[in-house]
Amino acid sequence: MKQILLIAWREYRQYVFSRGFLLFLILTPVVVVAATVLLSVVDRARPERTFVVVDQAGDFIDLLDADLTRQNARAALQAWNVWVQVAVDREVIEIADLPAPYGAGPITNERIEAFLSAGGADAGVRALSPYLKAGAPPFIAPKARFARIPAPPEATGAATSADAAAALEPYLVGARRLPGAGDELFAAVIIPDGFAADANAPSAEYWSRNVTDPTLQMSVTRALRDALRRRAAADLGLERGVLDRLADIDAPIASFTPGASDVADAAIDDTDRLEKVILPGVMTYALLVVVFAVGNPLLTNTIEERSNKIVEVLLSSATADQLMAGKLLGIAAVGLTVPTILLAGGLAASLAAGPETEFIRQAMTALFRSNLIFAYLFYFLSAYVIFAMIFLAIGALSNSLQDAQAFMGPLMMIVFAPMPFAIMVFQNPNGLAATILTFIPIYTPYAVMLRIAADPPFWEIAGGTALMLAFAGVVARVMGRIFRNNILNAAPPRAKEIWKIARPRA
Repeated sequence: MKQILLIAWREYRQYVFSRGFLLFLILTPVVVVAATVLLSVVDRARPERTFVVVDQAGDFIDLLDADLTRQNARAALQAWNVWVQVAVDREVIEIADLPAPYGAGPITNERIEAFLSAGGADAGVRALSPYLKAGAPPFIAPKARFARIPAPPEATGAATSADAAAALEPYLVGARRLPGAGDELFAAVIIPDGFAADANAPSAEYWSRNVTDPTLQMSVTRALRDALRRRAAADLGLERGVLDRLADIDAPIASFTPGASDVADAAIDDTDRLEKVILPGVMTYALLVVVFAVGNPLLTNTIEERSNKIVEVLLSSATADQLMAGKLLGIAAVGLTVPTILLAGGLAASLAAGPETEFIRQAMTALFRSNLIFAYLFYFLSAYVIFAMIFLAIGALSNSLQDAQAFMGPLMMIVFAPMPFAIMVFQNPNGLAATILTFIPIYTPYAVMLRIAADPPFWEIAGGTALMLAFAGVVARVMGRIFRNNILNAAPPRAKEIWKIARPRA
């Protein structure tokens, strides 16, 4: 046992205390913070898209401008809701008691109009200044993504939409410059005469060289649709604003799950969704990544020790079984170290005060009130034993990474073959695909992790797990023989010799 622990500690120390692993631990939070900051910087530096509108119908430009203004106000209110949660001092006033329309709440057309009428974000910051925390961050409104500039005279004076498109083409391709458009006009919208909510009416036209960013087209489409709806509402004799009030009507609906003792326990909240939907998917992905991330060092280290004759020195002080067990134990500890550090970091963050950590607190609550941690630990060890033994055997059969690639290619194809079916298991955890994958031993850990929060039939989980454990035992015996019988062989065996190596020796 002493030799096994010494080998395990050697393997663990070799990776955990290596510069690469320590850099990983240091850089992980740094990269997360840097990525967040970079995304914010990139978003602020994003160029403003300029476009023109040729309104041959005669009465849509003002409606378009008004609707795009409301869309910008909606984005500002979304950012405002987040800022209010962070900046307001709860000891001075509760969020619900803030003066309207500056409290955090649902973003409706009525609130958008009230927000704009009250002066927007600048007026809101002044109104809430008595209630802000000391050192509260300033409110930064999202940058407007689009700006409408006047269309050139040759386009506005065109007789048809085809003539207007021809007049705008030089500006769209950068051959000519339009004041305010920069080097190239991003897009042009042509509203032909007779445009209406009628299947026989001519369609509006959207022209742009950029086909990868449909955001402006979606915004224009939404604005034109709302304009047509307002026109239809006016034709029906409805007052201006009635359509907005109708659009603000929502149908409140609560979600429940059967089987609880009372209605309050049956209600599904955000923590329940984390527990039953998000966390199983995330932890299944983490299981797959970690198993292969820690299995790879077993392969490369075994090949290196064979090629450098280090294995002969190790086997002079320990048996092949002790060397194998020590490697398995040490690398398994490496595989558990990273999730443990991430879990500790999540716990520390969840204890920090502030609304910005609310999601982390919910995730930690969902994680610890469920059995996901224990399931993850059990199925990680099960999957690890299966694949680690395979990696060890491949390492014992190979003198170089090139030799190992002949085995790893088919193995990876087998492992990742069911990935297209993962979404089916996720959406229907008790369906046929989920049942089949549960009873295929190398896929059992991932299928069960995806299904465990959906209360699958006990016999399926128990039967699949029992089959997986039996398979793991067979794999451990066969691959263990390959490791013991070939670890000291200088030359890699031919394909037909591998079966002989895997057979028990007298």
